[in-house]
Amino acid sequence: MKLLCLPHAGGTASRYHRWTSLVPPYIDIVPLELDGRGDRMSQGFYASFAEALDDLTRRAVTALEPGDSFAIFGHSMGAYLGLELERRLESLGLRADRLFLSGRGTPDYRHVLSRPARELSDQELIAGLDAYGGLPDAIARHELMRTLFLPIIRADFHLLEDGARSIDEYVPVRSPLTILNGKDDASAQQAPPGVWEALSTSGVEFQSYAGGHFFVDENLQSIIELIVEKTKRGLEKDGVSFQG
Repeated sequence: MKLLCLPHAGGTASRYHRWTSLVPPYIDIVPLELDGRGDRMSQGFYASFAEALDDLTRRAVTALEPGDSFAIFGHSMGAYLGLELERRLESLGLRADRLFLSGRGTPDYRHVLSRPARELSDQELIAGLDAYGGLPDAIARHELMRTLFLPIIRADFHLLEDGARSIDEYVPVRSPLTILNGKDDASAQQAPPGVWEALSTSGVEFQSYAGGHFFVDENLQSIIELIVEKTKRGLEKDGVSFQG
């Protein structure tokens, strides 16, 4: 089982590397980094949502061997990208065993910034991040860190804005969905009843955890246990047996 992992806005997929030591050997953590950060820092930012999706699809397909089972985990922007990635993969004849969509109250992009991200000053952009809990102290207190971080967050919000303009956010997928959210996450506005359920032909489950937008860090062990439970159950349905 390969777990394709997508980062939140402003983040890097390298945060998932430590998951490798927390999951059982049958789960292979596959971080999908976006251009312009982490080990892809030398690459320019994507010009559009379509360009980002094309790149992620190529790398996801490359990571999968014929017959591989796989699941997708994405947090916040990563969840938005993950759902669209699954739509694209299904169009290619592939299907995730399950999607874990974290930090998204609704499947569509709800604008939280006052104007498009590329039109905002640095201070206006920082203010807009309050809905997500604000800048981490390590970044907010250091001008150099802000200089490195803000172009990434600006580019990522541009991707979300472009996705909202260019894709159909309500095309259902065949994979089952697990929606994870923090109980105190002001950015995760609750979707009307039935909205998430209409997005999967295989069922939707909801899990809530203590904490705000970055509840995953505070509840990582419980979330890993959930991923193990759901992926193991899916593999058993496919005829894979486990000892012990």
